[in-house]
Amino acid sequence: MSANLLAFPVLAPLLAGLLCLLLPRPSQTRRVLVAALLAGLLWLGVHLVQLALAEGTLVLRLGGWAVPYGIVLVGDTLAAILVTLSAFSALACVLYGYAEQTRDAEHPLRLPLMLFLLSGVNLSFLTGDLFNLFVAFEVMLLASYSLLTLEARAENSRQAWPYLILNLVGSALFIALCGFVYSLFGTMNFAEISVRADALEGDFRLTLLGAMFLLVFGAKAGLFPLYYWLPKAYPMLPAAVAAFFGGMLTKVGVYVLLRVFGSVLPHNLDGLHLLIAWVGAATMFIGVLGAVSRYRVSEILTYHIASQIGYMGLALGMFTAASFAATILFLAHNILVKSALFLVGGVIIRACGSDELVRTGGLWRAAPWLGVAFFILAASLAGMPPMSGFWGKLYIVQAGFESQRWVLGSMAAFAGILTLMSMLKILLACFWKDAPAGPPRLDYGTRGMTFICLGAAVFSLGVGIAAGPATRLAKHAADEVMDRAGYAASVFGANETLHPDKTP
Repeated sequence: MSANLLAFPVLAPLLAGLLCLLLPRPSQTRRVLVAALLAGLLWLGVHLVQLALAEGTLVLRLGGWAVPYGIVLVGDTLAAILVTLSAFSALACVLYGYAEQTRDAEHPLRLPLMLFLLSGVNLSFLTGDLFNLFVAFEVMLLASYSLLTLEARAENSRQAWPYLILNLVGSALFIALCGFVYSLFGTMNFAEISVRADALEGDFRLTLLGAMFLLVFGAKAGLFPLYYWLPKAYPMLPAAVAAFFGGMLTKVGVYVLLRVFGSVLPHNLDGLHLLIAWVGAATMFIGVLGAVSRYRVSEILTYHIASQIGYMGLALGMFTAASFAATILFLAHNILVKSALFLVGGVIIRACGSDELVRTGGLWRAAPWLGVAFFILAASLAGMPPMSGFWGKLYIVQAGFESQRWVLGSMAAFAGILTLMSMLKILLACFWKDAPAGPPRLDYGTRGMTFICLGAAVFSLGVGIAAGPATRLAKHAADEVMDRAGYAASVFGANETLHPDKTP
């Protein structure tokens, strides 16, 4: 019965989004219901983490069909953690949006599109086969296309073209990848691919398959050189939407790379793993240099999305149990911190009228709690102790040195210094110096938005202080992800209770 809960993170936001379309006019009732739903999904995500730890990997065979003939949802510890974080990020963004809209009318389509987006994200984390992963990405992308231009000014709409074109090309490559996988294995179920891939060990086609996975999902994650759409698209979004995009969307690509190279493909693709590590290092450095060179808060934060994705790619490519655990810990930290930083950026725009650094200032005196929230989040992003980002970066550097990847480990440490420089630039310009056009304008909505930012910052700080349990959880999730035989056994073990009349 526990496995049945895996359907709710996908179906609940999808049905709620449809209900919001039937109630198109924004109302307090709709807002309360959506917030309650997201709070429920957050509780459910925490419960799924507990179940995965207590019972092992949860497997739901929709319709009772045997694996691999039917649709299967798989909830191991990593998937449950990410479902929890997606609900937390969505809840923070929606509550922030409610405070943000106290002065301006809420667009009636924002909430349903956000819910559809959340449904696609959760399906990506829980699906156990490649084709339904494609379906999840298309649901996610269709909602994101709409959100990208929904509230944008006409002159900014053209900035969505790079995002649209790259993802359309990526979707075409994705469906070609599905065909290639089926031609090789006769299935698209991850567990069965994992079993059948052993027979192709040493075959060049397996290396080509891994390269295709890296191309498709590296583009989705924003790895070099396919990250250029990020700085164009995300700054045009409203803060509440940008926070969810920045926190979750690129992380779905990282999750798939973890799942595919950890649970599905053989672990002897050393050349591809090294390529992932160096691509991650290049992304990390180019992203942080872009952040240092920018003078708008939204652009700095957007370049840091690419930079932080680079850390994850670098750690994943080292391909050890320690580096996988560091990737998962850093991934969880970055979802929390990056979402919250975009929310802080929205408060800066509302209070100062702009996020250009030369036009901001005076926020430490006018909104000290916002300054506290930003300081916590910026220190965490830069990897200052004892923040959550410190532990993730520390373990990535340690994994590099332990695997004798001295250059990669040193690059990860040095990039943290450049990250700190870019965050100090925002701190000094927006908070410490005087405002050039008078004191910032604060209203009731700004105070509510600040409260959401501070709550997210305190939660992130708590993760850093409680680093022991968080690290153990990440290590457990990493061990599960890298246990190919265990993953396959968990999925195929569900066939033991198959009803006879459902056997194909």
